Amino acid sequence: MANKLDPMDIKQILVLIKDGFSNRKIGVTLGISRNTVNNYA
Repeated sequence: MANKLDPMDIKQILVLIKDGFSNRKIGVTLGISRNTVNNYA
């Protein structure tokens, strides 16, 4: 199973979603896959 993100990473994902970033752009920004962003969003 894949590693879990820590709470700070999850918070960053939520902030970037709120700021209008696409899941792909969030993945590139945080160095994670778009699918990981989808799972946490």
